Amino acid sequence: MNRLCLCFLLLGACGAGFCEPAASSAPAHALGYLLVTPGGPTDGGDFGPATPGTHTSGIQEALNAAKEQRRDVYIAGGTMPKPFANGAVYFIQETLHVPWFQDFRLDGGEYVIQYTPPTGDAVVFDSLMSCHIKLGLIVAQTDGAVIHFKPETKGPDNFSVITASVFEFNAAVGGGKVFPEVGNRGRGIGLWLDGTGGPILNNRISLVEPIACDKAVYATGQCLNNHMQFIFTHLSNTALDLGSEPGSTFQRNRVSASMDSQGIAGAVGAFIGGENNLFDLDFSPGDKGVNIRFAANAKANRVTALNLPGKIENLAETPTNLVLANSGPGFGVETPPVPPSGETLLNRQPFVVEAMFTEPGEMKAWTLTAAGTGEQKFSGPVHAGQSIRLEPGDSLRLEYAKAPAWRWRALR
Repeated sequence: MNRLCLCFLLLGACGAGFCEPAASSAPAHALGYLLVTPGGPTDGGDFGPATPGTHTSGIQEALNAAKEQRRDVYIAGGTMPKPFANGAVYFIQETLHVPWFQDFRLDGGEYVIQYTPPTGDAVVFDSLMSCHIKLGLIVAQTDGAVIHFKPETKGPDNFSVITASVFEFNAAVGGGKVFPEVGNRGRGIGLWLDGTGGPILNNRISLVEPIACDKAVYATGQCLNNHMQFIFTHLSNTALDLGSEPGSTFQRNRVSASMDSQGIAGAVGAFIGGENNLFDLDFSPGDKGVNIRFAANAKANRVTALNLPGKIENLAETPTNLVLANSGPGFGVETPPVPPSGETLLNRQPFVVEAMFTEPGEMKAWTLTAAGTGEQKFSGPVHAGQSIRLEPGDSLRLEYAKAPAWRWRALR
């Protein structure tokens, strides 16, 4: 296939404003993109490992030229010739920086980016607006981040922000071992959503396989209204750590993830902070440790779990987080002692529970306080088999001459 045909197959026609004459010596194709190839520029690509003086297999030079010329970038891939023998591999000896862009597309085939230093971040994204980013498999045996979203530079609108963009990554391989073995521990961060210098909001983010990390996905600072999907999160010490840091604003995000620690001792599935987020989570049946840990700042989060083989740690100061599990704990939920007459008991469970009276005692009255919405008082006795429904964060005050007996059950 000749070069012109390849151009049409890869990208199609360019958008308005992207076809001005080139401002640098690199070719500016009529279709508005620059091509990085495994042997470029000696194999016909615009950039590649043979780019003079490159430390990033020509990718950084391509991004810089794209910024100058207002072009898109396509990174060529290639299939593996045999098992465990990589196809197209781009070695980078220093951090790859994606500069501030608006209306930019970084596309490509299937390839590996191999970050060789033992420290630092592999790929860092500055502010982006209305962009579409696709990268392949990124490997970084580092204590830093494989992929780091870090908006800092102010664009034409005078904002430091990553917004209204689509991100697709095949895999982020951290510094741990990628096969299960005794004593295995993850290292580094797979995807760091770092909204401390500027917000990360209104994006669609898909990372198919974060693996072998200390934190597979980590969110700090301002992260709002993003749709995120992590399909196979495994072999990491903590799969998701989202908004747990003090001062973080993690709100109105939608997160879908499957998690499997694959035997890592003390692993945590989802460490959830922030408020008003929706989670759709799946835990491996073998993960009997901590599946969900609610941080102190977590409130009003809703988690739907396909299964819940392990336990929940609830550190929330405002315990209004809700878990709905296909196979919930039922009668396995902890039944607290009946509080002394006149004292209030708070439902700290992240489940909707029914308090089922097994013995009526001599009840005079009881008051149900719904979290943040008011209270309702009832006068009179209760009877055996009667239930009171409590949402997370609801509280109950009983007034009695003789204490009743009860048992709690979690509802699905």
